[in-house]
Amino acid sequence: MESGLTVIQKFLILGTLLGDGSLEKRWANSRLRVDHYSVSKDFVFWKYNILKNIASNEPKIIRELDKRSGKTCERWAFATRALPGLNFYYDFFYKDGQKIIPKEIVKHFKHPLSLAVWLMDDGYKRNDCNAIRFSTDLFSFEENKILQKCLLRNFKINSKLHKKGKVWNIYIPQPEMRKFNAIVSPYVFQVKSMMYKLPHP
Repeated sequence: MESGLTVIQKFLILGTLLGDGSLEKRWANSRLRVDHYSVSKDFVFWKYNILKNIASNEPKIIRELDKRSGKTCERWAFATRALPGLNFYYDFFYKDGQKIIPKEIVKHFKHPLSLAVWLMDDGYKRNDCNAIRFSTDLFSFEENKILQKCLLRNFKINSKLHKKGKVWNIYIPQPEMRKFNAIVSPYVFQVKSMMYKLPHP
């Protein structure tokens, strides 16, 4: 991978881009944007503390009017500086300006921190059973299969693909929860607002 980022930053960025994070490339270099609703404020600051040396600003609150509900929504967000070291991720995860899952991700998506960040970004524990679903609606069936392969090969986690309307989601069933919990909990325990996402074996 690219130089100029710490190992922990690389793992965090990978997990973030699997979830809600986005990259912008307006000129020669790319920058990462982190943006979450205010209930996840401590998650934003946890990410910021890891990326602090490459951030362009501290997290700031954003208030916007939801035209449908008439209510004001609050989010916390920050961005990194545009850096050559982030171009690897832009070229890896984006095609024609759209986020994709490349086949080669199996070589990089290996660290528990990346899996934990992905859970905190885009995963949730189901209410009707002790299982985890990832909101991978953005990705195609083939891309979901690639992520499923990563979970099995790199984390020994068996998963299923569930269709939700016209989109596909990755589903980790209850028998895998003890294994999954052991992998991600050391990192999720660092972010209080995210602990509700942890499965209970």
